[in-house]
Amino acid sequence: MVAMPVHSLPAPRVPATFRPEVRIAISLRLSRSDDASTSLDVQRRACRDSIRAAGFDPATAVEFLDDGVSGATPLADREGMSQLMAYQPTHVWAWKIDRYSRSVREFLALVEWAESTSRVILATADGSLNTATPGGRLVALILVALAEWERQMMTDRILAAHAERREQGRWGSGKAPFPYKVVREHEKAPAYLDADSSMVPLVVKAIGELLAGGNLVSSSEPLPIGRQQWRNLLRSVVLRGWRSFNGELIVQEDGVTPVQFAPPVLDAVTYARVQQRLAELAVGERAERTASPFLAGMVWCAMGEDPSVPCRMSGGLTPRKKPLYKCQNGHGAIMAHLLEPQVQAEFLERFGAEPVMEPTYSGGLDHTGQLADLEASQVRLLQAVSLASGPSVQILVDKLAEIQAAHARLTAEHDPEVRVTLTATDTLLYEAWEATGDDTRAALLAEKGCRVVVRRPAKDGGGRVSVSWTAPTAA
Repeated sequence: MVAMPVHSLPAPRVPATFRPEVRIAISLRLSRSDDASTSLDVQRRACRDSIRAAGFDPATAVEFLDDGVSGATPLADREGMSQLMAYQPTHVWAWKIDRYSRSVREFLALVEWAESTSRVILATADGSLNTATPGGRLVALILVALAEWERQMMTDRILAAHAERREQGRWGSGKAPFPYKVVREHEKAPAYLDADSSMVPLVVKAIGELLAGGNLVSSSEPLPIGRQQWRNLLRSVVLRGWRSFNGELIVQEDGVTPVQFAPPVLDAVTYARVQQRLAELAVGERAERTASPFLAGMVWCAMGEDPSVPCRMSGGLTPRKKPLYKCQNGHGAIMAHLLEPQVQAEFLERFGAEPVMEPTYSGGLDHTGQLADLEASQVRLLQAVSLASGPSVQILVDKLAEIQAAHARLTAEHDPEVRVTLTATDTLLYEAWEATGDDTRAALLAEKGCRVVVRRPAKDGGGRVSVSWTAPTAA
């Protein structure tokens, strides 16, 4: 056999995927920095091995990181992904498809970007994704739909578990509220709250002193929490052994009975007395700070040159610290003790026999965003079903049925308009007036549209003060 000259040997074939202008990017994402199973080292090593196996030099790859970012986060809100797109790569690698996104909408946005940017190839280190072929793009759609379904199922499971713990009176996680502690029968047993025997006596003693005429900072034995924390604790339902969630008391299936999370420190009577005492202290603190009569903002002055254009009268004090109302334009003033009794008498005579109305709120459930996401998922899944074959069709159909069921449920709940319904209580307005302080009384007057006009003493002996009510009266 005659040896061929070296210079006549055919040139080696260049891989079809190779281009001189190749720019490789690696997309790294962590939902939690402490997740060892998806650590950056695991992702980075797998991606570099896959890049090497594809015939590229992994040393040329540029990494882009989104740390502490959920897979459902929009691409535009991810700093690392935004920088990756601006880099204009020709190939992008990620560890697995859910590192790109767990949202069908966002993954499709990524695919559309890749298609419109000189056909950027998206790939994964585990081999489940390679958009270099039409089949690869179809598989990508199916896999990301399953990833979104998994995320929704995971969210539902977590919410259901939290709800079950609340219904059972179990403590979920975190530090126990003062003055309780977390207890377990053993390390893996459910957690519950129990009274801290070293703290409860301090709380009981401080509450006793408060009800005996003390204030929030005069306890003979200091508590291990600040004044504002102490105030918030007394106002909340924690000392009754109850809890609230999203501003609502957690109750049993009957919708009325509170779930007992811990032994109560206060009984119902003591709790009511504490709330009354806090209201008294709040009124006292505000009066001392502002030194203003409680009708400030409702009183008008008609003592100027044109009585038809009254001026607002604000609260103030005389040099002897007596409350009064004075015209903001300096036309005159009137002592509070000459004005307030007349307003009080007219209010009680006119409205005292009416019941106190309690507002009930309904509606306020706006699912617009969630419905739009589900509708987009339905469209994409329908497209994927039309292109799929074999077992993957049933998977997509089942997923589509779940999305349609979720859409129907949210549509039934969708009620964004907030409505207020007033219900008469057994308490009459005169009873509420006698049982409350100036702040609540001012609110009652404002609800009835109280407007007080002060005039100069009339020569014919007419009244100096007139009171009107702009709110409609009860039938």
